[in-house]
Amino acid sequence: MSLRIRVWSWPYCTTDYEDRRLHHRIDLLGNRAEDFGVQEDMNRRFPVATVALVALVALAGCGSSGPGSVPPSTTASAPVTASPSAAAASSPPTSAPPGTQGAGPIDVQDVSFVSAGQGWALGGGELVTTTDGGARWTRLPGPPAGAAHIRFASPQAGYAWSTAGSLWITTDGAASWQPGGLTQVVSLETAAGWVWSIAGAQPYPNIWRTRVGSTDWTNLGPTPDRSATLTVHGDVAYVVGQQGAGPIVPSLDVFAGTQPVRHESLPCVHGQAYVPFAPLGTSTDGLVYLVCDVMNNQPSPPVQTQLAYESGNEGGSWRAGQPPPQPPQGVTAVAGGRFAWNSGPDLYQLTGHGWQVSLTDPGHGFSLVGFETNTQGVALGTNGYLWITRNGGASWSRVTV
Repeated sequence: MSLRIRVWSWPYCTTDYEDRRLHHRIDLLGNRAEDFGVQEDMNRRFPVATVALVALVALAGCGSSGPGSVPPSTTASAPVTASPSAAAASSPPTSAPPGTQGAGPIDVQDVSFVSAGQGWALGGGELVTTTDGGARWTRLPGPPAGAAHIRFASPQAGYAWSTAGSLWITTDGAASWQPGGLTQVVSLETAAGWVWSIAGAQPYPNIWRTRVGSTDWTNLGPTPDRSATLTVHGDVAYVVGQQGAGPIVPSLDVFAGTQPVRHESLPCVHGQAYVPFAPLGTSTDGLVYLVCDVMNNQPSPPVQTQLAYESGNEGGSWRAGQPPPQPPQGVTAVAGGRFAWNSGPDLYQLTGHGWQVSLTDPGHGFSLVGFETNTQGVALGTNGYLWITRNGGASWSRVTV
């Protein structure tokens, strides 16, 4: 299933030219202020991979040579830790006591499934589980206090974290939690017995990998740019270095198991094109789906378009696809279908009849969408509403958790 966590802010001090460029970019997008909020999406070990965009240092405090500017703060910042375990707490903070079946409804913050039947939902400091695809939910002992995200790799092994805190791991089905060996976790995904994470000191966190259940993490190096997204399918992890929060053109790093990283260029990077964001998702059958939000600076005024691509060989080569009707914040796919969503209320689906609205959350948007199989998937609204489809997105049913 595909989960996307997206945290937007500008992790470097822009020049006056870059400021004007950014403001013009926002105007062109119709004042998409939501693009700079938090978006979470969904691989709770769903085969369709996940994306997570990293960029956690804001413009506040940046120096400028312009008149009336505020000089950079000289206050020492809080220490950060690049080591995966140096800042991990020795015991989890107090969590909510265990409950029973029939707990009151919660607004869901995050959700994770390991099969069509078994999944978990987190919200309001409570953790609940289902074994029948969401028909009934049972309260579990609460995760560590403050946890905002969860991923489960199996009925026994799972992970909980908050971006500003530590990672916690359970190996007994959430009966207890132990330090997971990472801090400042921006995203974490698990599939095929592996766990991948983007975590560490900003603005260049590191990419980490370990086996499910282990806290012995391997550091694979920094992200390609000051922001990055993580998507996982099987034993392959895709890390896209995003141009929108850094000066480097977007690129793709592909990690296949324990093989050396493979560096790839994105097919939309050429000429005077500026690519602020390029969401990438993987299908249940392993196909990689990429949409580039392209702004060509050569015409006056600049022209914004979306370009879509698909790859059947892990990003080694690409063919053109059909882009969604709106610039997406996230994409995912199943065999024969593509899905895209942005800050608006609509989830779009591409089938043989073109792009259609698959689901609407009036007045809100979607933080994650993902599929465990070609037919069963989950959509999570920014208002905490949870939907499930059992027919590949043709229809959705809201689930009370």
